[in-house]
Amino acid sequence: MKKKLILGMLVLPVSVAFLSFANPPCESDEFVDSCAPALGDYTFIKTFNVSVNKAGDKTEYSYVFSRGSEYRIVICDQNESGKKMIVNFYDRGKKLIASNYLKSSKKFFPTINYQCSATGVYYVEAFFEGEKNGCGVNILGFKK
Repeated sequence: MKKKLILGMLVLPVSVAFLSFANPPCESDEFVDSCAPALGDYTFIKTFNVSVNKAGDKTEYSYVFSRGSEYRIVICDQNESGKKMIVNFYDRGKKLIASNYLKSSKKFFPTINYQCSATGVYYVEAFFEGEKNGCGVNILGFKK
């Protein structure tokens, strides 16, 4: 019994120390609070959680956009070098309309804006550069 107590006293501090150095949890509320101001004068619609746990996985979602409205997708990630979120935006025919990543210059943009010319379902895919895991949110807003 005494050996178990001593072992427990040794294991507990090591476990606590290990957990304190682990990555913080992927909480969407923290991302939303820090990135929502990027919506500017757009009206908030919805957030989409992006969580990729295995290399090569993608998060995909869709939303109905209305003709005549302008939409903004705010891309919010852990802001770690080499682990930025890439968001691709597709029309109803799954044709790429826009991306927040410009491959030719390796530049990332914090938002995607789109003036909708045809009502329909539009698609978004999100993943992390280098096919790494990561988490964040996409915040969708609109204005007439």
